[in-house]
Amino acid sequence: MRPAKAPLNKSLGLTASLLLALAAPALQALPGDRDQPIKVKSEHLEADRSKNLSVYSGNVEISQGSLKISADRVEVYGNEKGELSRVVAIGKPARFEQKVSASEGLVKAHARRIEFTIRSDMLNLSGEAFVDRDGNTLAAEKIEYDMSGEQMKAQGNQKGEQSGVEMIWQPEKPANQKNNNSKKKGQ
Repeated sequence: MRPAKAPLNKSLGLTASLLLALAAPALQALPGDRDQPIKVKSEHLEADRSKNLSVYSGNVEISQGSLKISADRVEVYGNEKGELSRVVAIGKPARFEQKVSASEGLVKAHARRIEFTIRSDMLNLSGEAFVDRDGNTLAAEKIEYDMSGEQMKAQGNQKGEQSGVEMIWQPEKPANQKNNNSKKKGQ
């Protein structure tokens, strides 16, 4: 039996919770992001209140301010109280990006599967996982990112298809060079 389609306002409520969770203070997102409208686009939506599950599929795009998520499929899970507990984005690849401060560039991540567990602020990327923050990159088969503790773990493919973990750190620019670049961008 197919789950009944949820009213649009219930689905938007779950999506709003998803976006607020992903824009959690641990990421230090732009303060104005939360004040922006939430936009969700997909080809299909199925929601089952009895399972506290909403599934968006087909070219899913979610945005709020600088936060953007795109995937082939996004699953939003709730707990027995109806609170958001877990979000799973699946794609070839699923993508996440957000500007975390006005003076820095976008944080970009992609993987075949991105899972965010709300209570623990844990972001798990698997399947050709990649994170880029201002040109500093981390690539691995799996990346676990504890956002509240600012800790990362990465693991290469055990089958030897990928050589392991690759991290690239860009040289730190002197403060006066950063300020000059900022002024040039604003002119």
